[in-house]
Amino acid sequence: MNILDCEAKELLKKLVSFPSLSTHEQDLADWLEKAVRDTDLLEVHRYGDNLLFSCDSLQPGPWLLLNSHSDVVPPSDQHHGDPFNPQEKDGCIWGRGTTDAKGSGTAMLKALLNLANSGWKPNCGKVSFALTICEETSGEYNGMAYLRSLIDDNRLTKPDAALIGEPTSLSPCIAQKGLLVVRLTVRGESGHAARVYGNNAIYGMADILKKLESIHFKTENPFIGKVKITPTRVEGGTVNNAMPEQVRVILDIRTIPEVPNTQIIQSLEEALPCSIDVVSDRFVSTQTDSYAWIARCARTASGKEYVGSPTASDWVFLSDIPVVKIGPGHSELSHKHNEHIEIAQLNAGVRLYMDIITSYFSDPSKLGLNP
Repeated sequence: MNILDCEAKELLKKLVSFPSLSTHEQDLADWLEKAVRDTDLLEVHRYGDNLLFSCDSLQPGPWLLLNSHSDVVPPSDQHHGDPFNPQEKDGCIWGRGTTDAKGSGTAMLKALLNLANSGWKPNCGKVSFALTICEETSGEYNGMAYLRSLIDDNRLTKPDAALIGEPTSLSPCIAQKGLLVVRLTVRGESGHAARVYGNNAIYGMADILKKLESIHFKTENPFIGKVKITPTRVEGGTVNNAMPEQVRVILDIRTIPEVPNTQIIQSLEEALPCSIDVVSDRFVSTQTDSYAWIARCARTASGKEYVGSPTASDWVFLSDIPVVKIGPGHSELSHKHNEHIEIAQLNAGVRLYMDIITSYFSDPSKLGLNP
């Protein structure tokens, strides 16, 4: 495949054909690295299976970073046919990863290639596209986190602004909820179910969950609303005829910038008489000033108003710079058995990214507007 001459939908089909589950992205990275190198249009750097493609003016100036991820979640049993054999029908491409997030990755790369092939370069600084791995897993390794570590160690310069490619229906997202995962534990007295014991951990946890329903945070973000607490997992007991020694519940807490994690934990501790442990808190809530230059470029190019996102992304690793999350595809189709993306929206995504990139570099005097 000639990656330069092919349509965006054909490149997307090729990327979807790689079953790039988290930690299994190497084959995709190998193919894409060679395909882009063969164009001789972009600088290519590889960090493990993370790829960084750049169009550099070779003049001092800002670095605009585009980022999306190459990994996908495993397909469900409800998939009809092979989810890694993409199909084109009804004006859409169907398959695992079409929406989350190979559609955005395809559009970002095609935008950069189209600009470079036309002879365009930024008048100063550079623009890059980073396709990173292990975004869909909560394990210790994350591709964007690794690139961030290179920035913090001064092995890469820090970007001045970024676009995160995730499905937002091409609306510019400037606020994103964080994810705080908490484990509640209630301890009771284990024993045979046929006998009478006064301390059943299951009843104890039921009382805790009733109290949990009364915890509310009044503060509201204009784009992403209020803190949302959702119990998602219950663990307790191993056999049918014995009371469990303890019961655990996992809370999925979607946070906002105005309410720090410490305040949430304090509220839980004050209201719930049980053990409370933080399982994960690295996905902090993030927000970009609506007057940041990259945000204004994205809003103008898209023709849409700012929105917020209830789901976390690799934006968290760039929370100290202006970021806009924006991409083709509808978020509600992410991870679904019928995941697909409209070809028209994919093509619109290519044009949108091209417009944002060229607008961002169009007036160097505006680059000082980043707060």
